[in-house]
Amino acid sequence: MSGRLLAVTRKLLFVYFAFFACPVISVAQSEITDRLLVLVNRDVLTESDVRWALALDPELQPLDLSADNRRAMLERLIDQKLLLQEAEKLPRNEPTEEEITEHLNKEVIAKFGGNEKFVERMRKVGLEQAMLREIVRRRLEILKYVDFRFRSFIFIKPEEIETYYRNTVVPEAARKGVGAPELDDKLRSDIEARLINDRVNAELDRFFDEARTQAQITRLAQIS
Repeated sequence: MSGRLLAVTRKLLFVYFAFFACPVISVAQSEITDRLLVLVNRDVLTESDVRWALALDPELQPLDLSADNRRAMLERLIDQKLLLQEAEKLPRNEPTEEEITEHLNKEVIAKFGGNEKFVERMRKVGLEQAMLREIVRRRLEILKYVDFRFRSFIFIKPEEIETYYRNTVVPEAARKGVGAPELDDKLRSDIEARLINDRVNAELDRFFDEARTQAQITRLAQIS
């Protein structure tokens, strides 16, 4: 089920944008009838959650709110909701307002090419500032939980880095018709980070598969 959680590569960053549902519709959404789509154990996901999550995906250019995209995003949000519910069982390290602002500016707005473009996109889906900051706050909580639950237990051996270099980096360079880069400290660090992310994503996929079998997921409405 790869791709459910986008990364510190896309898997771990984007997907945390719509972790919690709020049935209140903003003024800018007054012409949109919000709907409850899915009940995930005790929490709901709404049509607004899906639209907000799509709007906050910087790779989705231009914004496409088609039924297919909304259905795919809903499945991602179900998985994310399951992860959030698990995270809430542990004492949480609340992000500060400064951390929220920094993350919003560097990891969200900047990826849309600036504040003006970002604000216009948020206006299209009725996502206001207060809700946006709450979404980012939840996102940071989840990232900290993933680091604690999965990332902190992963250790990459030096020989794994060297094997990846020989089997992946060198062949990739050859296909591009360039010389293989030297396996210096920076490249070692980059390879280590990639291998860690791969393992984190694999652990998350296993978590999602197991969590779905144990959860009560009730479909309340269909996206069409």
